[in-house]
Amino acid sequence: MTKFSQTLLAALALSLLLPVASARASDYPPDYPICSVYDSVTTGPFEVIRHTRRLPGRLASLTVSYRGFLRGLYPDNQISIYVSLNGRQQTLAASSGTNNDAYVFLNAGPRGCTKCLRYINTPLCNAHFAAGGQEGVWVCEQPSAVENDLFFYAFDWNGYQNAWDIHVAATAGGQWDSNLGNNYFARLPARSSCW
Repeated sequence: MTKFSQTLLAALALSLLLPVASARASDYPPDYPICSVYDSVTTGPFEVIRHTRRLPGRLASLTVSYRGFLRGLYPDNQISIYVSLNGRQQTLAASSGTNNDAYVFLNAGPRGCTKCLRYINTPLCNAHFAAGGQEGVWVCEQPSAVENDLFFYAFDWNGYQNAWDIHVAATAGGQWDSNLGNNYFARLPARSSCW
Protein backbone atom coordinates (compact mmCIF):
# COMPACT_ATOMS: atom_id res chain seq x y z
CA MET A 1 0.00 0.00 0.00
CA THR A 2 1.40 3.37 -0.97
CA LYS A 3 1.78 6.31 1.35
CA PHE A 4 -1.03 8.15 -0.49
CA SER A 5 -3.42 5.18 -0.10
CA GLN A 6 -2.64 4.94 3.62
CA THR A 7 -3.30 8.67 4.10
CA LEU A 8 -6.53 8.46 2.14
CA LEU A 9 -7.71 5.44 4.13
CA ALA A 10 -6.90 7.18 7.44
CA ALA A 11 -8.76 10.34 6.35
CA LEU A 12 -11.77 8.27 5.34
CA ALA A 13 -11.80 6.44 8.68
CA LEU A 14 -11.60 9.74 10.59
CA SER A 15 -14.39 11.28 8.50
CA LEU A 16 -16.70 8.47 9.57
CA LEU A 17 -16.28 9.59 13.18
CA LEU A 18 -17.42 13.16 12.50
CA PRO A 19 -21.00 14.01 13.52
CA VAL A 20 -23.42 14.31 10.66
CA ALA A 21 -25.82 17.25 10.66
CA SER A 22 -29.36 16.00 10.39
CA ALA A 23 -31.20 16.97 7.24
CA ARG A 24 -34.59 18.61 7.70
CA ALA A 25 -37.25 19.13 5.12
CA SER A 26 -39.03 22.43 4.78
CA ASP A 27 -42.19 22.69 6.81
CA TYR A 28 -44.60 23.87 4.13
CA PRO A 29 -48.34 23.30 4.64
CA PRO A 30 -49.98 20.44 2.70
CA ASP A 31 -51.91 22.95 0.57
CA TYR A 32 -48.79 24.91 -0.43
CA PRO A 33 -48.80 25.36 -4.23
CA ILE A 34 -45.63 24.52 -6.14
CA CYS A 35 -47.01 25.37 -9.57
CA SER A 36 -49.99 27.03 -11.22
CA VAL A 37 -51.36 25.56 -14.44
CA TYR A 38 -54.77 26.36 -15.91
CA ASP A 39 -56.58 24.14 -18.42
CA SER A 40 -59.73 25.70 -19.85
CA VAL A 41 -62.34 24.58 -22.39
CA THR A 42 -65.40 26.48 -23.58
CA THR A 43 -68.32 24.26 -24.56
CA GLY A 44 -71.64 25.88 -25.45
CA PRO A 45 -72.57 28.39 -22.72
CA PHE A 46 -70.09 26.81 -20.26
CA GLU A 47 -66.47 27.41 -19.44
CA VAL A 48 -64.72 24.53 -17.66
CA ILE A 49 -61.52 25.51 -15.83
CA ARG A 50 -59.08 23.24 -13.99
CA HIS A 51 -56.42 24.90 -11.83
CA THR A 52 -53.57 22.56 -10.88
CA ARG A 53 -51.30 23.63 -8.01
CA ARG A 54 -49.23 20.50 -7.32
CA LEU A 55 -48.45 17.17 -8.96
CA PRO A 56 -48.31 14.52 -7.80
CA GLY A 57 -51.07 15.27 -5.36
CA ARG A 58 -54.70 16.27 -5.34
CA LEU A 59 -54.15 20.04 -5.29
CA ALA A 60 -56.48 20.95 -8.12
CA SER A 61 -59.78 22.75 -8.42
CA LEU A 62 -62.57 22.73 -10.99
CA THR A 63 -64.70 25.75 -11.84
CA VAL A 64 -67.72 25.39 -14.12
CA SER A 65 -68.98 28.76 -15.29
CA TYR A 66 -72.39 29.15 -16.98
CA ARG A 67 -73.50 32.06 -19.19
CA GLY A 68 -76.57 30.53 -20.88
CA PHE A 69 -80.21 31.51 -21.43
CA LEU A 70 -81.41 30.33 -17.99
CA ARG A 71 -79.61 33.31 -16.47
CA GLY A 72 -82.06 35.60 -18.26
CA LEU A 73 -85.02 33.72 -16.76
CA TYR A 74 -83.86 32.91 -13.21
CA PRO A 75 -81.57 34.46 -10.60
CA ASP A 76 -78.20 32.72 -10.33
CA ASN A 77 -79.03 31.27 -6.91
CA GLN A 78 -81.95 29.35 -8.47
CA ILE A 79 -79.75 27.72 -11.12
CA SER A 80 -78.12 24.35 -10.54
CA ILE A 81 -75.26 22.98 -12.60
CA TYR A 82 -74.99 19.29 -13.42
CA VAL A 83 -71.37 18.10 -13.53
CA SER A 84 -70.16 14.63 -14.51
CA LEU A 85 -66.42 14.05 -14.10
CA ASN A 86 -65.15 10.72 -15.44
CA GLY A 87 -68.56 9.16 -14.77
CA ARG A 88 -69.11 10.55 -11.26
CA GLN A 89 -71.97 13.05 -11.25
CA GLN A 90 -73.44 15.75 -9.03
CA THR A 91 -75.96 18.55 -9.46
CA LEU A 92 -74.80 21.59 -7.53
CA ALA A 93 -76.35 24.94 -6.63
CA ALA A 94 -74.68 27.76 -8.54
CA SER A 95 -73.38 31.00 -7.11
CA SER A 96 -73.39 34.41 -8.73
CA GLY A 97 -70.00 35.10 -10.28
CA THR A 98 -68.12 38.33 -10.82
CA ASN A 99 -67.66 37.64 -14.55
CA ASN A 100 -71.34 37.83 -15.56
CA ASP A 101 -71.81 34.13 -14.89
CA ALA A 102 -73.27 31.56 -12.54
CA TYR A 103 -70.66 29.09 -11.37
CA VAL A 104 -69.73 26.17 -9.15
CA PHE A 105 -66.28 25.77 -7.61
CA LEU A 106 -64.97 22.39 -6.46
CA ASN A 107 -61.67 21.62 -4.75
CA ALA A 108 -60.07 18.16 -4.87
CA GLY A 109 -57.53 18.61 -2.11
CA PRO A 110 -56.85 20.00 1.34
CA ARG A 111 -57.23 23.72 1.87
CA GLY A 112 -57.03 26.34 4.60
CA CYS A 113 -54.20 24.53 6.39
CA THR A 114 -53.10 25.79 9.81
CA LYS A 115 -50.24 24.62 12.00
CA CYS A 116 -51.97 23.90 15.29
CA LEU A 117 -50.22 25.12 18.40
CA ARG A 118 -51.92 25.42 21.80
CA TYR A 119 -52.06 29.22 21.63
CA ILE A 120 -53.77 29.27 18.21
CA ASN A 121 -57.48 29.55 18.83
CA THR A 122 -59.19 28.59 15.57
CA PRO A 123 -62.16 26.26 15.12
CA LEU A 124 -59.98 23.87 13.09
CA CYS A 125 -57.28 23.66 15.79
CA ASN A 126 -59.81 23.54 18.64
CA ALA A 127 -61.48 20.52 17.00
CA HIS A 128 -58.05 18.94 16.41
CA PHE A 129 -57.04 19.24 20.07
CA ALA A 130 -60.50 18.17 21.31
CA ALA A 131 -60.02 14.95 19.32
CA GLY A 132 -56.68 14.34 21.08
CA GLY A 133 -54.47 15.72 18.29
CA GLN A 134 -50.82 16.61 18.76
CA GLU A 135 -49.34 20.09 18.84
CA GLY A 136 -47.29 21.36 15.88
CA VAL A 137 -49.09 19.45 13.14
CA TRP A 138 -50.66 20.84 10.00
CA VAL A 139 -54.44 20.52 10.07
CA CYS A 140 -56.46 21.26 6.93
CA GLU A 141 -60.03 21.49 5.80
CA GLN A 142 -60.73 18.41 3.70
CA PRO A 143 -62.85 18.02 0.56
CA SER A 144 -66.57 17.59 1.17
CA ALA A 145 -68.30 14.26 0.52
CA VAL A 146 -69.63 15.71 -2.75
CA GLU A 147 -66.12 16.75 -3.83
CA ASN A 148 -64.65 13.36 -2.85
CA ASP A 149 -67.31 11.62 -4.90
CA LEU A 150 -66.93 13.85 -7.96
CA PHE A 151 -63.10 13.65 -8.01
CA PHE A 152 -63.05 9.87 -7.35
CA TYR A 153 -61.63 8.99 -10.81
CA ALA A 154 -59.84 12.30 -11.44
CA PHE A 155 -56.43 11.07 -10.21
CA ASP A 156 -54.47 7.85 -10.54
CA TRP A 157 -52.93 5.88 -7.64
CA ASN A 158 -49.76 7.98 -7.80
CA GLY A 159 -51.61 11.29 -7.50
CA TYR A 160 -51.26 12.30 -11.15
CA GLN A 161 -54.25 13.63 -13.06
CA ASN A 162 -56.15 11.34 -15.36
CA ALA A 163 -57.77 12.95 -18.39
CA TRP A 164 -60.94 14.63 -17.16
CA ASP A 165 -64.01 13.89 -19.31
CA ILE A 166 -66.59 16.41 -18.16
CA HIS A 167 -70.26 16.65 -19.10
CA VAL A 168 -72.18 19.73 -17.94
CA ALA A 169 -75.73 21.11 -18.09
CA ALA A 170 -77.74 23.74 -16.21
CA THR A 171 -81.23 23.52 -14.78
CA ALA A 172 -83.70 25.91 -13.13
CA GLY A 173 -87.46 25.81 -12.62
CA GLY A 174 -87.79 22.50 -14.48
CA GLN A 175 -86.01 23.83 -17.58
CA TRP A 176 -82.67 22.52 -18.83
CA ASP A 177 -79.84 23.95 -20.90
CA SER A 178 -78.35 20.60 -21.83
CA ASN A 179 -77.50 20.60 -25.54
CA LEU A 180 -80.88 18.98 -26.30
CA GLY A 181 -80.33 16.32 -23.64
CA ASN A 182 -76.82 15.40 -24.81
CA ASN A 183 -75.06 17.63 -22.23
CA TYR A 184 -72.09 19.79 -23.14
CA PHE A 185 -68.73 18.00 -23.19
CA ALA A 186 -65.20 19.11 -22.31
CA ARG A 187 -62.03 17.04 -22.06
CA LEU A 188 -59.10 18.26 -20.00
CA PRO A 189 -55.78 16.46 -20.64
CA ALA A 190 -54.05 14.06 -18.29
CA ARG A 191 -51.15 15.65 -16.42
CA SER A 192 -48.15 14.13 -14.69
CA SER A 193 -46.30 17.41 -14.27
CA CYS A 194 -47.06 21.06 -13.62
CA TRP A 195 -44.19 22.29 -15.70
